[in-house]
Amino acid sequence: MPLLTAAVGWLAGGLLFVGLILSIGVVAARWLILPGEVGSDDLPSPSRLTTDIARIGRTAGALLAMALALVLVRQLLEFHDPFASWGGDARLLVFGTPWGTSWLWAAAVSLVAFGGFRLAATGRGTGWWVASAAILALGAFPAFTGHASGTGGLRPVTLIADTLHVWAAGGWIGGLTLVLILERRWRREATLGPGSLLPTLVPAFSRLAMVCVGLLIATGLFASWIHLPDVAALWSSRYGRILTAKLLLVGFVLALGALNWRRLKPRLGEPGGSDDLRRSAAVELLVAYVVIGVTAALVRTSPPGH
Repeated sequence: MPLLTAAVGWLAGGLLFVGLILSIGVVAARWLILPGEVGSDDLPSPSRLTTDIARIGRTAGALLAMALALVLVRQLLEFHDPFASWGGDARLLVFGTPWGTSWLWAAAVSLVAFGGFRLAATGRGTGWWVASAAILALGAFPAFTGHASGTGGLRPVTLIADTLHVWAAGGWIGGLTLVLILERRWRREATLGPGSLLPTLVPAFSRLAMVCVGLLIATGLFASWIHLPDVAALWSSRYGRILTAKLLLVGFVLALGALNWRRLKPRLGEPGGSDDLRRSAAVELLVAYVVIGVTAALVRTSPPGH
């Protein structure tokens, strides 16, 4: 049972973070990355791109609902009293604990987000407002059910910092995911030569990514200061070792992102420039999703002294 609980916990956390980051990326793409107009008749219209990302958002919303169901299973496995019935424990967990209140709220909001993305996919602008508000609200769920909720007098600050951390990760990693998905779809469907969406989408994404990276660094340092008693805990505790692995991977991703921004982005207008940037960004994204897997393990590990 402990092994099953650990496996379900890691899977639930990983799917939850992937769903959140992808959903936030869809919202960021809709409002901050997609162009108001395109500079060439050979490229898809903004309305076509908006519909495409709404469909991606619909998939991400369904993934979030599945992840939240798994989160409930994980929590029930940890909460269950072997001398009580599963049904009784489930009712007590969901309706009789603060965790259950947060989960019920998140489950309801995830359904609202899914419905909003479905409306947006049919071309209704109202759907975007509904989905965007719901997804931003869901970004607070990990904070209210994780380490940030148990920090005493600093709880309001840590809740805000953790929520900003999730939003920033979604804007950066989720936004890059959307850029690469749209690029791949367009290159597969384009019939008028090897056109690329990267020169159109990357400038806006780069500005967003710089802000998100700054927020990630600031909120990550704050969380480390809150949860670690000293620097030695980075290698002397299990939580610290997992955090160290995450920091090393994040450093690698940041280095790749800096390379893409400084050396490859200026070459977008040159022959082969889009291909080089796309390959490098794909590696950056792959490592970023490994970071998400490590984060899923980190949030299931108690900080030193807790």
